[in-house]
Amino acid sequence: MLGEDYQLLVLEQSFKEWVLKEQVLETDSIVLEWVGNNPLNNNNPEWVPVGDYMFTGISTDIKLRKIPS
Repeated sequence: MLGEDYQLLVLEQSFKEWVLKEQVLETDSIVLEWVGNNPLNNNNPEWVPVGDYMFTGISTDIKLRKIPS
């Protein structure tokens, strides 16, 4: 999801609604989603839980590409 215009490929409707309602996405930010199993996911109560979405600022290191249908 792109913060500037909320353009997205595929997101759960509830996630999109939450982002818009809570205004948690800056105009110069994007949301990245793990595709497949998240290798950082864990069930250890001593570690910080992780989700499948990451909010981050846009940098020259991020390359956007279209996913083939």
